[in-house]
Amino acid sequence: MQPHFPNLLDTLRHAHSLFGQEECPAMKHVLRPFAFSLLLTAHAMAQATVMRNVNLRSDASTSSEVVEKLKSGTQLQLVEPDKTNGFYNVTAPDGQDGWVWSHYVKLLESTPSPTSTPTSTPQADFSSQLMSARKPGSGQPLIESGSEVCGPTGDATNSTAIALNNSKNRTDVPGDSDYIDIGWSDLANLPSDRANDFVGVPVRVVGFLSHKINVENTGSGESTNCHLLGDSEVDWHIYLTHSPAQPISQAIIVETTPRTRPQHKWTTDLLNALVNSQTQVRISGWLMYESEHVGAIGAQRATVWEVHPITKIEVQSDGTWIDLDSQP
Repeated sequence: MQPHFPNLLDTLRHAHSLFGQEECPAMKHVLRPFAFSLLLTAHAMAQATVMRNVNLRSDASTSSEVVEKLKSGTQLQLVEPDKTNGFYNVTAPDGQDGWVWSHYVKLLESTPSPTSTPTSTPQADFSSQLMSARKPGSGQPLIESGSEVCGPTGDATNSTAIALNNSKNRTDVPGDSDYIDIGWSDLANLPSDRANDFVGVPVRVVGFLSHKINVENTGSGESTNCHLLGDSEVDWHIYLTHSPAQPISQAIIVETTPRTRPQHKWTTDLLNALVNSQTQVRISGWLMYESEHVGAIGAQRATVWEVHPITKIEVQSDGTWIDLDSQP
């Protein structure tokens, strides 16, 4: 492994130490410029920059502790050129070591990919990856006993709600290779002005189920389901938090819908067993921006970005993700 130089001063000190011993003056004269050049080049190649605000974590996992928050434009140094679980091991300007999600870090142009040739291009920005994976939804009607009881966009009448419901009521399922892995904090902090770019991206996010499985069968109902209130006619609001047993104000809302649940084995009993437990879950589905609930941020949710509808629920068991649909 190559030595790690947190800053240029350390690089120079290391180079000085290499030649601090007595040796042939002529050889020292020849090698010193070469060594400095080599070390400075290696130092330059270890640079990276933060493309948008990102968490510096204590380990290469979205469930690890947030050490500090790094702002867009922050210059970092790579401790290792290779990624681990999608994270780079880096050193921040204040000397703090940690791990950052690689999609939000751009290697400088002089930095070759660990397995590429010097002419390869740097990793594409994560926003571009999300946008390229986006697939607009097409709502489907709610069918009961062979009859349509609610249309593809529910009973919404204004254009904003119609567009939202059209996305919420989709039933198509992405292929396993289509999902974009995204950290919990990264999903929660997606910018509000990128809704048109990111809604409809198939994503996969890890967290914990908190509070309860909220079956929306009370009150006046939701326009997406024509204000119906039967157990098989409503969405389930599920609270995905960064760590176990957190309040809903710290949750990303992820939802199953009555149009998609018939394709799965999910039950409230099955999911309630995971609520406020230490079991990690991985939620897959379509990225949604719920613009109608912006006022609830900080009270009933952490963000209006959702995974809605959910297409897969997995649980962590002995280092392996187990699809709940694969259970007997």
